[in-house]
Amino acid sequence: MMPAPDTVRIYQDSLGEWRWIRRTPTGRTVNESAAGFPTRGAANADNSFWNQDTLNYLLEQART
Repeated sequence: MMPAPDTVRIYQDSLGEWRWIRRTPTGRTVNESAAGFPTRGAANADNSFWNQDTLNYLLEQART
């Protein structure tokens, strides 16, 4: 049985900037964006750069 994948959540913070955070199935933070981005697409591109193992996580888009 394969372990459950991590989850990467892309969300808008209280300043209106877009960020991402990667967590394990138990909720431990593995990695997160160091800066906010002006668009969801820019945050997603940054996530793709830092988390290139796309088969090992689920991508969750927060509603705006």
